Amino acid sequence: MRVFVSSSFEDLREHRTAAIRVLRQLGHEVVAMEDFVAGRAVPLQQVLDKVERCEVYVGLFAWRYGFVPRPAPEGAAVPPTPPVPGADFGATSITHYEYLHARAKGLEILAFLLDESCPWPPYLIDGFATNDPQAPRDASSIRALRSHLQLNHVVSYFASPADLEARVSAAVTVAGMTRQVRLNLLKLASAPFSTVPDSDMFSGIRQTILAAGQQRILKVDLDTTWWSTRLYLTAALAERVTSVRRIVVARGPTFVGLLSTSTILAALPARHPVLAGFQARLQKRKEVLPDVQAEMSEVLALWKATFGGDEAKARETELAAKVVCDEPLLQRWFGDAMLRQPVRLGDLARASVIDLLRILDYPADFVPVVSRHREAAPVSPGPVPAASSSQVAATPPLEAINVVDKSALNSQLAQSYVTELMDRARLG
Repeated sequence: MRVFVSSSFEDLREHRTAAIRVLRQLGHEVVAMEDFVAGRAVPLQQVLDKVERCEVYVGLFAWRYGFVPRPAPEGAAVPPTPPVPGADFGATSITHYEYLHARAKGLEILAFLLDESCPWPPYLIDGFATNDPQAPRDASSIRALRSHLQLNHVVSYFASPADLEARVSAAVTVAGMTRQVRLNLLKLASAPFSTVPDSDMFSGIRQTILAAGQQRILKVDLDTTWWSTRLYLTAALAERVTSVRRIVVARGPTFVGLLSTSTILAALPARHPVLAGFQARLQKRKEVLPDVQAEMSEVLALWKATFGGDEAKARETELAAKVVCDEPLLQRWFGDAMLRQPVRLGDLARASVIDLLRILDYPADFVPVVSRHREAAPVSPGPVPAASSSQVAATPPLEAINVVDKSALNSQLAQSYVTELMDRARLG
């Protein structure tokens, strides 16, 4: 991984060296101010560009807030101040800028704070230094930042460079595994699946099945008109000519249930004699044509023949036989075979270890996951103004329905674990 190491410099020089050393020993690419041009004249935008090209932010904090860039003299040619949520140019330090930008860009945040009981030279504490006229006159800024980190993140405390080295090693290793699992989870859950058009659109079902490719999930939306007969037809075509084996049932953005195609094919013919007749005819066709278009045409011709011959008669018969699907009806028909309780997550991209365990403990191979995600608000260590708070509360969360293949997730977890064991063996 690419890791950005952030801190004030002179007071934590030895600690930075220890953290950077262990990160490089673990095989990570480290980005730190030691790689920049010497001095304080590094453009702020250049620093922030390096932050956002990283995947993990490691912040070390003692009792200095760090250098605060000041506005240039009037008339001087300077680049524009980069906008960072929560930052105030002329009052926010470079170190604080780095943290705010890392959080805004969604980096993994690992914060390490000097233990308050640890002895520390007074000249390395804001308010005690007298040799720098631009240094803060007290420690209020660094205390506010430390408080913010403690309230918003799980932080670790260190007392010495060796202590910090061990804590950084453990935290980054866990973060790397967790991040990889999250990426795999997001990839597994975000595998594309199509919404089958309104069941009255016969050609729409055909086109969706043709486009399914290697998809393993389809979705039907009860906010459109769905007939029981067309739900059966969708499942039959999916099983015969695609890799689809699960159908998500939704009502607009709301998750209703997850059904297997085999459950649909087993339950509905018992309730519709005409479907039982079609199923018997279909089962006699042992051979499946290798060409999807041709096989689908054969199945649809058999469907029309079962329902009355020509298209007009078939539609008339189907109208008499069909039932419009709704949520209570599906619950009665399929009972416990329809999974109705999804795993609900705040944000799939930030799934915790507990979230992963909930998915792995789910009593099915395919796990419905409903994630709710709200756009991040500006971050500031100070109090949030009342107007901003109400604005955030009024912003509705985004909701997405996904399905996780649990066997694939198990495989990814095992692979991540073996990789971590190999890394540890290499370092040992």
